[in-house]
Amino acid sequence: MQSIQTFILVLFLFAGFVAKSQTAVELTIKFENLETSNGSIMLLIQDESENDVLKLVLPIQNNVAEKTITLNAGKYGFSAYHDENENEKLDLSLFGAPTESYGFSNNARGTFSKPDFEETLVNVFDKKVITFKLE
Repeated sequence: MQSIQTFILVLFLFAGFVAKSQTAVELTIKFENLETSNGSIMLLIQDESENDVLKLVLPIQNNVAEKTITLNAGKYGFSAYHDENENEKLDLSLFGAPTESYGFSNNARGTFSKPDFEETLVNVFDKKVITFKLE
């Protein structure tokens, strides 16, 4: 009889752990001081294993774009660019350098390439606001 009680207790503890790891968290993402209100912001959210979680297109008004979403608690990396001409791609120069402003969470920057993904990871375990700097 005691082994059944122990099994039920372990089952409830495990269920509580699973429920806690799937806690929904409100996250507000802001893009301020954009050079222009033309186009939109293209935002990619990836989980800590670099799997795509969400792709968003944010409208711009008065040089600001903002969106509040709900995610499961965890670590996420964010990358974004200002799609000024709305062709749904980051435009590049003849030499491969971006001609539209872009950025990553934590304002991470790489040298001649994108930053290491780990540098972009943001802990999202409670209500949070992150503000992007696009360059």
